[in-house]
Amino acid sequence: MARALGLRLGSAVLLLGLGCRPDPSPQEHADELVAIFGGDRGQACKYVSSLSRPYVVGWDELKLNDLQRAIDTGRPLAVRFEGCELEPLLGCTAATGRYGFSAATMTKPQTIELRSAAEAFTRFQLGGVGLEAHFDTYNALEVTRALGGTWEVGEHGDFFADEFQGSRCAGATHVVHAIDVGAYRVNGLTGAGGGGSAQGGVAGAQAGAGGEATQSRAELSHKGNPEVCGQSGWGNIPATDCKTPLRLTLHPIRPAAERESLCPYGMQHIAGGRLGELSLLDFCLDTTEVTVAAYRECVEAGRCETPPRSRYGTWRDPDAQQHPVTDVSWYDATTYCEWAGRRLPTVEEWEWAARGRDEARPFPWGTRPPTSDLTCWRREDGKLGTCVAGERPLGPSRDGVLDLAGNVREWTDTPFEGRRSKRAVMGGSWRDSDPAALRVDRRQGLRARDGGDGDLGFRCAAAVRPVEIGDGEEI
Repeated sequence: MARALGLRLGSAVLLLGLGCRPDPSPQEHADELVAIFGGDRGQACKYVSSLSRPYVVGWDELKLNDLQRAIDTGRPLAVRFEGCELEPLLGCTAATGRYGFSAATMTKPQTIELRSAAEAFTRFQLGGVGLEAHFDTYNALEVTRALGGTWEVGEHGDFFADEFQGSRCAGATHVVHAIDVGAYRVNGLTGAGGGGSAQGGVAGAQAGAGGEATQSRAELSHKGNPEVCGQSGWGNIPATDCKTPLRLTLHPIRPAAERESLCPYGMQHIAGGRLGELSLLDFCLDTTEVTVAAYRECVEAGRCETPPRSRYGTWRDPDAQQHPVTDVSWYDATTYCEWAGRRLPTVEEWEWAARGRDEARPFPWGTRPPTSDLTCWRREDGKLGTCVAGERPLGPSRDGVLDLAGNVREWTDTPFEGRRSKRAVMGGSWRDSDPAALRVDRRQGLRARDGGDGDLGFRCAAAVRPVEIGDGEEI
């Protein structure tokens, strides 16, 4: 098993959406994954622990039952999430916030065939840890699942450590913000059909024609009934056969001291200084580009416009919720930042943050030329389209800002060459193969109404919070 895991451990983070386009095979990422993990399962588990939405299909049944009990209480549950281990801490719940249920609109059962322990691990993360042992006995596994809906904490921002109560809170790292529920069934396949050709993605490949006569199928486990779940309709609670946890959305529990941080959560403090003849004040800058999921909240609030279609746009891709939102004009980006209580950075602020302030770095991470472990760009990845926002943790700026080079070009608030109809765009994108395109001082001008073609996004800036120095006086 360990040898199989070393072959194709991956970062495919699938949404439990339906009608999804097929995801790349784990083998397509093999070279990069081997370079990152070196075939080391422990390193792969460190990567899994960085995921915010791990699958738990096929996970330990006792832990699934613990999650169900947490849902029944309605109070947000704390967990300890480290490496490939996630432990529900039933003795630790938040004092505020409650889970509310929303039913899924598309619940047709979907089946995927897993041909190796590595593929199980890649596609089902935490659940794959439990599934991998079956490959000692079976050629392949057939996993059928259906989504019934989602329990989610509503109307609550960040959770801080001092909001949790209970005897087990000392080990808490994350709060379960949402739980996708439904049903699944796992069959073991042996014989000629097992391990046959399969396409990646949610649709996956079922046991194919030509293998039925010699292939045997044995049910290994099931929770609920995917077929019944697929027939369930709207309601304020899931159907009895459609309430098993399938996937979690985890938010980190913030240290209580961060309430007093100079910048809101998700932003980095950038100390001011001089850029040429210009003096810059301290400011806050988003750690990553604004994601599809974040922008969707603005659209659903009625403030932001839906991005138009494009060949490589992220808005309509169900697997791209944590990718940068693309195809937004300067006007759209400005509207979002204002809705979020922020603003677009000036071109000088953007460059100051990217160059490491007075260190004057040519690239955000330093002087090394771009590589695929530092940034998302086309030459190294060999794959068209954006990457998950912030998934290149080896390429941060001096202040911890991610993706300032590559992934998507970014709007700034500054007119380009004095023309207000055009705005300065910075950072390069996944399309670029020339390292010069990713240098921090490279400025481009783009019409403010343009949105790019899946390669243009943005991040927001904000003023630092005032700090009390005594007797209520603020600076």
